[in-house]
Amino acid sequence: MARTAYHHGDLQQQAHQQALDIVREHGDSAISLRALAKQLGVSAPALYRHFADRESLLAELAISGFHWLRERLLSVDQQDPRQALIGIGLTYVAFAQDEPNLYRLMFGGRVLPMGMHPRLDNAGKGAFQVLEDTVARARERGYLKPQPLNLMTATAWSLVHGLSLLTIDGHLPTADAEPHLAESVTSLLLDGAIASPPISSHNEVSP
Repeated sequence: MARTAYHHGDLQQQAHQQALDIVREHGDSAISLRALAKQLGVSAPALYRHFADRESLLAELAISGFHWLRERLLSVDQQDPRQALIGIGLTYVAFAQDEPNLYRLMFGGRVLPMGMHPRLDNAGKGAFQVLEDTVARARERGYLKPQPLNLMTATAWSLVHGLSLLTIDGHLPTADAEPHLAESVTSLLLDGAIASPPISSHNEVSP
């Protein structure tokens, strides 16, 4: 393969895209900086100038994944609390099903442990913040029970994350095979978290 002349910054972008394609098709275990450099027609030292090591490259891919997830979550209509919560859940699970290998990398603590890459941690928090804001908004409007916000958000996240992993690992059917599964599961949990409607004064029993 003929070597390609890259302008400054182009190699980093090309390597990022090539690595992303590899992860999408084969998973993060298939990533090798030396092999990637060979595919791009450059020397390994040239690539190492942009990525200190394999983990640094994987971290950049995961950061991109969290940015894309956040963008999708932000696109959910927030007008109706119930539909917003269901929409956030469906969007989250759909992202995992669309990007299964990237999703595994994003949450793969074995490969990218928390605390080692501050930018990655911040990107993850940015995506999580959209979920938390949606729960907080529904709680403030009185739609959800007045439980601690961190508990309610953790419950919602546990549901969508668990459902995501179960579907992409083949333990539950994906949306293609069972279109309403994610919505039904999300609705079932949500029904248990809804605040009881206030009792109107004319229905109250006098002491």
